[in-house]
Amino acid sequence: MANLIASPSGPLELLTALPSSPDNAIPPVLFLHGAYCSASCYKAFLPFFASCGIATYALSLRGHGASWKPSWFKLMFLTTLDRFPDDVECTIAHLKERRGKVPVLVGHSFGGGILQYLLCSKAIHAPGLVLIAAALLTGGGKYIIGKESKRRMVTRGPGVYDPSWKLEQVRNVFFSPECLEEVVQVWLRESKLQYESARAGLSVLWPFETAEGVLGALDGLPETGRMVLCLSGKRDLLVTTEMVGVNADAYRAADNGESVIMEAAIGTSGRHLMLDVAREECAQVIMS
Repeated sequence: MANLIASPSGPLELLTALPSSPDNAIPPVLFLHGAYCSASCYKAFLPFFASCGIATYALSLRGHGASWKPSWFKLMFLTTLDRFPDDVECTIAHLKERRGKVPVLVGHSFGGGILQYLLCSKAIHAPGLVLIAAALLTGGGKYIIGKESKRRMVTRGPGVYDPSWKLEQVRNVFFSPECLEEVVQVWLRESKLQYESARAGLSVLWPFETAEGVLGALDGLPETGRMVLCLSGKRDLLVTTEMVGVNADAYRAADNGESVIMEAAIGTSGRHLMLDVAREECAQVIMS
């Protein structure tokens, strides 16, 4: 179910899947998409988590999906990394009012970067954090613009900022070869954004927050305590399993023994783990 919730800047799209018999003791889950995407990326995830008794939501940031749209110039050049967390903060307040609890936060790619930035820069605490091929706290610039990354992107398809993506090129870069054509078509039709904030995107190429700050904002889950899960797809060409390991290592180095820092790599998946052939495995790993 899709709803629009109010924010000080404009309406935000929030996809919702509620269990038939919700357990109010279990915190809800809020999913956040990456760059050039929308909440629609999580359509396959939402009913799965709802079937497990968890109230589940996916947010489209400003300029994405059915959320309010800044002008092209404002989105590209005036929307900074500081602005997107405002949308997430508003959504968390909405869910806390509705469900009585702050959600577990799950972010893919740039969305994972926004969540890490949010937890450090805002007076917000969350029960737990899941990072799916997320932007690195230490900055991903030296990896993304490296020679090997360039070679793979050139030989497999267009770069991530190419607005002229075609179906096969998109499959080559963002999905596994086995992914069904219809899945890629749905992403192109429902989720792909032609333009993204240049200023915000560049911000995560350099160090933008600290693992200590993120861990300090996690309150933990009742049975397991404070947890961070770092997920990757072994066929991801942009944020590789090795890069995700660097982020996980940063959390381990910052932890004082009070947290559980976990890594998991989905072997058959490309960049869009929540849509690719291994999406059920990815959902199961998050659930477990």
